[in-house]
Amino acid sequence: MGDEEQHGEQPARDEKGRDREEFPVVGVGASAGGLEALKELLGRMRSGTGAAFVVVTHQHPEHVSLLPELLARQTALRVVEAAHGMRVAPEHVYVGPPGSNLELLDGVLLNPVRRAGKSPPLPIDRFFRSLAAERRERAICIVLSGTGTDGTLGSKAVKAEGGMVMVQRPESAQYSGMPASVVSAGMADFVFEPADMPEQLAEYLRGPYLVREAGVEQGPVISDDILQRAMAMLQERNRHDFSRYKTNTIRRRLARRMNIHRIAEPQDYLRYLQENAHELDLLFKELLINVTNFFRDPEVWESLARGPLRDLLEALPEGHTLRAWVPGCTSGEESYTLAIVLRECMDRLGRHFSTQIFGTDLDAESIDAARAGVYPEGIAADVTPERLERWFTAEDKTFRVRSEIREMVTFALQNVISDPPFTKLDVLSCRNLLIYLTACLQKELMPVFHFALRPGGLLVLGTSEAVGDHTGLFEPLDNKRKIFRARDVPCRVGGKERKGMADGTVGAPAPAMGEAGKPGEQRQFSRLVDKAMFARFCPPSVVITDRGEILHVYGRTGRFLEPAEGEARLNVFDMAREGLSLALTGALRRAQAGCKPVRRPRVRVKIDGTETLVDLAVIPFDEPASLRGLFLVTFEEPPPRPPAEASSEDGKPESEDGGRIADLERELQESRENQQSTTEELETTNEELKSANEELQSTNEELESSKEELQSLNEELSTVNTQLQSKVDQLSQAYDDMQNLLDNTRVATLFLDTDLKIVRFTEHARELIRLAPGDVGRPVGDIVSRFDYEHLEDDCRVVLRTLESKEIEVEVKGGTTYLMRIGPYRSTRNVIKGLVMTFVRAGELRAYFESIVQTVRHPLVVLDGDLRVVSANRAFLWVFDLRSGAIVHTPLYEIAEGAWDVPKLRRLLEEILPRDTTFEDFDLDLVDPRSGRKRTFMLNARRLRRAEGKTGMILLACEEV
Repeated sequence: MGDEEQHGEQPARDEKGRDREEFPVVGVGASAGGLEALKELLGRMRSGTGAAFVVVTHQHPEHVSLLPELLARQTALRVVEAAHGMRVAPEHVYVGPPGSNLELLDGVLLNPVRRAGKSPPLPIDRFFRSLAAERRERAICIVLSGTGTDGTLGSKAVKAEGGMVMVQRPESAQYSGMPASVVSAGMADFVFEPADMPEQLAEYLRGPYLVREAGVEQGPVISDDILQRAMAMLQERNRHDFSRYKTNTIRRRLARRMNIHRIAEPQDYLRYLQENAHELDLLFKELLINVTNFFRDPEVWESLARGPLRDLLEALPEGHTLRAWVPGCTSGEESYTLAIVLRECMDRLGRHFSTQIFGTDLDAESIDAARAGVYPEGIAADVTPERLERWFTAEDKTFRVRSEIREMVTFALQNVISDPPFTKLDVLSCRNLLIYLTACLQKELMPVFHFALRPGGLLVLGTSEAVGDHTGLFEPLDNKRKIFRARDVPCRVGGKERKGMADGTVGAPAPAMGEAGKPGEQRQFSRLVDKAMFARFCPPSVVITDRGEILHVYGRTGRFLEPAEGEARLNVFDMAREGLSLALTGALRRAQAGCKPVRRPRVRVKIDGTETLVDLAVIPFDEPASLRGLFLVTFEEPPPRPPAEASSEDGKPESEDGGRIADLERELQESRENQQSTTEELETTNEELKSANEELQSTNEELESSKEELQSLNEELSTVNTQLQSKVDQLSQAYDDMQNLLDNTRVATLFLDTDLKIVRFTEHARELIRLAPGDVGRPVGDIVSRFDYEHLEDDCRVVLRTLESKEIEVEVKGGTTYLMRIGPYRSTRNVIKGLVMTFVRAGELRAYFESIVQTVRHPLVVLDGDLRVVSANRAFLWVFDLRSGAIVHTPLYEIAEGAWDVPKLRRLLEEILPRDTTFEDFDLDLVDPRSGRKRTFMLNARRLRRAEGKTGMILLACEEV
């Protein structure tokens, strides 16, 4: 049946071939123990939600799945098995077939063929990621019972796009691995029992968030006032200003949180934020959008390693410490990726440098996760198997970054917008931050990044980002992949100039080659012209700070300034000649207060014992911005007054005494102003001194308190030392207990190091292998054993390389069979330090497992490779009214008067042996030979793992329905 026949008329498409309808799609991931959860979830799901459901499970490719039929009996929705090329439609449930790799693209389900020899990606993560990219805000994922961490990385992708994540309560799951992993990662919006999920999901789908996104405007939009008030509350609680983030992104996140809490009015959500501090924390984490992955955009890293990074490493001098910075590192994937790429480049070039990579972020929980370096198994979809084996250690459904990579990276909390940047960097990778910031803020950060990089350092941006107007600061190396090199030009950040080897205008690119000659010759010519102009038109001048510190001197200022006695100081007030200091102090004070030039004409200065008049001017710098806060002080000797100018206001000639009186009155007025200003400053200083005395008193009290705390801490340290001694004694006792346990157990055990040399052995091992105390440190291959086995060293090396345990049945000279098990020896820090070899008599193992099988109350039967009965427990014999001795070695199809001879069961069992597969939940109808009535049993079959070279048996479990 074609797609059109299945789903009716296809939805309309836009110019890019996408669905215009854009209905929500719900991805459901389940693994072990997920069948009951799926039944509860879909059994209570009513039609009318307008969403499509896609169920993805863990099933072996050769498994015959009855899941679509089972689910179809439970739900009112239409259930179909997903197929490649099938278009999804609302009110349908699509069940992924066993071994599928489902993806969603343009509303169509794809099931690409898995490449031979390639490790399969986790199917739930794979589908959730494609769902997030396809449906964005209308993507919803549900994680049910299952082992491992599949679904965690996919749920992060859904949250990053503004979708919703719902998780089964781990306590209710038969296997809590998958749900617990999503919850611990902080990705779950809702945590419910499966039976309670449909109601909450329906409420969410009916909310205004998804309706508005679909183009139908319902309810009020989030106004600028609401937005600013929410941002103010966030800043007050988390001390981070989101006002310079893109407002559209923030509005979408606010709308999503409102929809989760079923709040329709923005004003009501604002009130909810005021009353619930926890919601502010959740909103803060959501706005940070802490989502990334290893080797994101692989072609970027390949291009970086192939060219710019290789050139950088080749140019570095020996002994150089390579420094890198990853702002907005979230949970550390980007930082570790950079560390791996750097290490691989250094290995290829044969040049190794001490490396410091700084990963920073605002979110403390993300930083803690990055420091731990433990990631879900889903990273296998992003990291090649070779890199996984070399740079990661496989743990229980997770991967841990190896210590040699973790030690290259330092993680810390930092706000890249307000905190000082790291400096003298060789590489700066910012690929997860700028797209969320406003264009104005991005423009401000580019000079900061240039300041942080040393000349020639590399800047790597996200594929949707650029350096903007700052092309003069960065040279593009790969425009497509956004890799840049820092130019050697000056750059001003926060009023401080970062200078390279080249000169030029602050913040401007290096001058281009022109007709006048080379750039260096142009700059030299410009300096000569400037010098001639200043000499012709400018009086002697100095540039000072607001405290009078001289930064630059121009012209011959010796007539007005002279070095002060004692230690050399470059302060204009200390160096001012007699009569100039008072006028200079007052003029600088007025220039600071009024932010405008202040002039003091005809100031009397004593130079070499004679009085001279000087016109003093203090001019504050307003432009350029880099010089703000500095002042230009000029000294200019006025020309003598001509007789025509020496007249009074009524036009009559002014006497010499009159001019003198006018000068004295002006000086008196200036003295009064200076005195008034000095008095005000003195009063201010007294207040500050009083405040400082109070702070000093408070500091003394704090020091006294600190002294008492230090004394208390010393007492605590003494207690800790006592406890430590107790722990040492306990450790010694535990060591003695372990030694006695090893010596008294009947299990022969041998400990080897990574060079296959003997480290320790139990007494019972000497019965199998001729060992003496002097054999510690000898290679295991040199020891003569009582059993005949030639591949011991080869098997040991295989286990060391693969870290997978190995079991082999070996025979001792004399006929006794032992099960030899070789496994890796892991330290408490999860470091492989060698191997552990144990030898157990096969008969003892058989008796041990036989007792377990007989204890189980469900009917169990073990079959050999020819489907003959090897053993059956008491429950099996009782249910089918059989005797143990009568059915051993009897074909399964002949027992119970041939009741087991069912064609479908024959096909399933006979496919298990050659293909090494399993089947679960197979319904079988048997006729009870005693009563003649039909009884229905649910069967589960699985191959039993055997030692190498032995034919596997089948365990068949029955449960009456």
